[in-house]
Formats: sequence, structure tokens, C-alpha cells
Amino acid sequence: MALNRRTVLDAARVILDADGLEGLSMRRVAAALDVQPGALYHHVPDKQTLLAGVADLLLGEVEEPLGLWRGAVEEWTHCLRDVLLAHRDSAELVATARGFRLSQHDTLRHPATLFATAGLPPVEARGAASALLYFVLGHVAEEQARRDWERFHAADPETAADAEASFVLGVRLLLDGVDARRLALAP
Repeated sequence: MALNRRTVLDAARVILDADGLEGLSMRRVAAALDVQPGALYHHVPDKQTLLAGVADLLLGEVEEPLGLWRGAVEEWTHCLRDVLLAHRDSAELVATARGFRLSQHDTLRHPATLFATAGLPPVEARGAASALLYFVLGHVAEEQARRDWERFHAADPETAADAEASFVLGVRLLLDGVDARRLALAP
């Protein structure tokens, strides 16, 4: 297998899924690829860049549905949540990569475009998309923390249903706010 940026990121994603952020290191990635750790630095200059690359890889899995703004944004939030829940510690990973401004993926572009087509000014469309992203990341981070807890303790079967219901409600409330603002700005 040829060593390149994508193989390094894929190996890191496998380790992330198995052992979480705590278990992800340059040494572990190198061992998984059967190379010396120094060989990785030709493809990712440091661990922060590695983590941001994995975050971008995960965000690239998120579909960007089209259609009427509200339905498309709602579907986008569910897809983002599903992708994040499929990868251990991914909400924390994405939030950190974005916070350090290392992520190359413009996560806000799609929902902001939909909000703008619905009538929000570009700055407000991007702000609304940002608020929605923060909600999804926070909600998923809590769900992932609960999953970690449940690995060592008894799981509550109602937890998943409660999480789904609170997620749906939260998204709807945020979109109600966007809709109200959109209508207030309408000529």
C-alpha cells in the first residue's frame, strides 16, 4: 500500500473509531501502517493537522440535500448527526478542528446557502448555520459521552429515544427562529 495523506487519515479514522481521541497518536497511526512515525510527517506535519484532516474526512461524508430550505436543512442536521454518531469522539474532534481553524471543510456553506435562498442576509445566514452546527455538535458530544459511560455501566433503553426526541425538537426550535427572522425581514 502506498503511503499518502489519504492512507494516513484513513488509518487515523480507524484508530479513532476503535479507541477514541485518547487512543489516537502519531505512533499508533505509524504502527497501523507499518512505518516509522517520521514517515507520517511527509503527509501531515503534526498531530493537530492529522486530527483536522480526520475531521474533514468525516465531514466529507455528510450529504448536502437540496429542496425547500427548511426540509433540506433539517435533513442535513440529521445526516451530520448520523455521521458524527458513527465515529467515536467525532463531535469533539470536529469542534476542536474548527476552533483551531485547522479544518479545510466549510461545514457552514451548505446550510448558510439554504438560509440565504430563504431570505436571510448572508451574514445572518452564516450565523444561523453556525448556531445550528453548534447545537448539533453539542448534542452529539453529549450522546457520545453517554455512550462512553454506558460501556462500563448499564444502558438505559429510553436514552436513545430521549436523545432523538430532544434532537428533533432542538432543530425544529432553531429553524422556527430562522423562519421568524426570515419573515420579519420579508418586504
